[in-house]
Amino acid sequence: MMFRQAMRSVFVIAICLAAWTTRVRADDISLTLDPANGALTGSAGSTVGWGFTVTNITVDWLFITASDFCVGAVNSPCTPNAIGTYTDFAGAFQFLVVGPDPESPSITEAFDPALFTGLGIFAIDPAATGSISGAIAVTYDLYSVDPNSMDFDPNADIVSAGNLLLVPASVTVKDSTVSIPEPGVWVLLLAGFAVLLPLTRKLRA
Repeated sequence: MMFRQAMRSVFVIAICLAAWTTRVRADDISLTLDPANGALTGSAGSTVGWGFTVTNITVDWLFITASDFCVGAVNSPCTPNAIGTYTDFAGAFQFLVVGPDPESPSITEAFDPALFTGLGIFAIDPAATGSISGAIAVTYDLYSVDPNSMDFDPNADIVSAGNLLLVPASVTVKDSTVSIPEPGVWVLLLAGFAVLLPLTRKLRA
């Protein structure tokens, strides 16, 4: 009897997974970063951030719940990294819904720290050097009713929760040392000789 119940449970789960796979294909929901390669560069002590485009062409509505910059394992929240601190904009300060009418199937935002737009901001430590590579992780929920609708019920209308989009990203700290090229020194010396040459001729005369 217990074996039959276990097999029935496995069968139900398999049906649910098959239905989910049919409902949402991998290319139906996507995330792209700005810059396109996800690589940011900034000076020590400065702040940088990622713009983004999220596309959802499924029959459900996508609601962004959070974003993070993860180096190593992806967890919630991601563990601190070696050169700076990430702060979420998309989930913490915005109410972003992507999907069918009356919403838009695609949302694009540029990074603007003053307007809190973009996925988030990365504050580079004043003493940071080098670079780190990881991934931008965006979590989202899917609903069968638009979250902006008056009829929306987050409990009754949930399709799936805690879904994840991952895109490679990196942060590089600019080298703050400034070197003077040797040819530049020779140019200055020659210019000095050119100024002094007429004076030495007058003294000889």
